[in-house]
Amino acid sequence: MASTVESTVTVPTQPNSADQSALLAWFEKHRKLVSYGATAVVIVLIGAWLFRETGRRKEAAATDALERGRAAFETGNLPSASTEFQRVTQSYAGTDAAFQAELGLNEVRLASGQTQIAVDELRKFIGKNPPAFYASGAYGLMGGALENLKKFDEAAQAYTKAADLAAEDYRKVDALLGAARALRLAGKDKESLDALRGIVSKFGKDVPGVAEAEVRLAERTAGTM
Repeated sequence: MASTVESTVTVPTQPNSADQSALLAWFEKHRKLVSYGATAVVIVLIGAWLFRETGRRKEAAATDALERGRAAFETGNLPSASTEFQRVTQSYAGTDAAFQAELGLNEVRLASGQTQIAVDELRKFIGKNPPAFYASGAYGLMGGALENLKKFDEAAQAYTKAADLAAEDYRKVDALLGAARALRLAGKDKESLDALRGIVSKFGKDVPGVAEAEVRLAERTAGTM
């Protein structure tokens, strides 16, 4: 005789009227709590959207002001460039545009002959611990300013720091060329030549500035390198 296999599948049952009544009673009792919770979720979502949208508009406005400052600088309108750069640094602190404006403002100072002021302000800027990209740019500007002040040892140190912080090879090479020049002006020929040799040995020939380092090195060593 064939045996009969009983099914073990459990068929879900509909909630009885007592369960439904209890659920409705809970919602009725906690209607305000549920409403507040739903409202809070909506507020958080709206707040997140406003935060992103405000940040986007802030960044766009900062970029526009920065571009106006750059355009004014390129046309030689230094007062206007200074005004625009200051507006960015004061109104959009912490953005990439503000960091760029800090550097632009010090370029204006250098172009205006305010060399010592530029050095002092660049040191303050570096002291705020900006991202390495901008700190490297600040050290590079400072190296040029210190050269103008004939503080060649300090200039070489600033250029070297700019090279250490730079991520891109071409920026490293440019800064090291400045360091080699400043060291030579400081009367430190051996250190200057070592800086040039370091460029030639560490970076590929296709990196901008390496060919210049080779030429300088050949000229100063009579081709012996």
